[in-house]
Amino acid sequence: MIGSQAHLNGAPNKLEALVQFHVGETVLSLARTELQPGGQEVLLYGTVMGGIGAMLPFTSREDVDFFNHLEMHMRQENAPLAGRDHMAYRSYYFPVKDVIDGDLCEQYATLSAELQRKIADELDRTPSEILKKLEDIRQKIC
Repeated sequence: MIGSQAHLNGAPNKLEALVQFHVGETVLSLARTELQPGGQEVLLYGTVMGGIGAMLPFTSREDVDFFNHLEMHMRQENAPLAGRDHMAYRSYYFPVKDVIDGDLCEQYATLSAELQRKIADELDRTPSEILKKLEDIRQKIC
């Protein structure tokens, strides 16, 4: 918390927003937990419509840069079914801040082989390396 006393009739307790991300539903439950013994801690959330999600903090700057670039390429190459702009959706209430959309990155595996190669070439990787990194992140969560 930033302050513990009210100043000039302001709110006595203020929280600093470190990340912002529109889930798409109202989040009812939020828990900080490990999903496997000795695993990395995640923020696990449940929504009003029964959705379950997890937010995993990255441990290296290399992973942040890689997945950030993969997300940017996926936004351009994999258009949404409804035609709505992905960034506009995830920034519905507030601009997205310091969050990488894992659901969007996971769609890389569903792309055609040609499109996977194109994105991999732009990231200076092979498609199998990208799929391996996605699998590694998935294994950290469950």
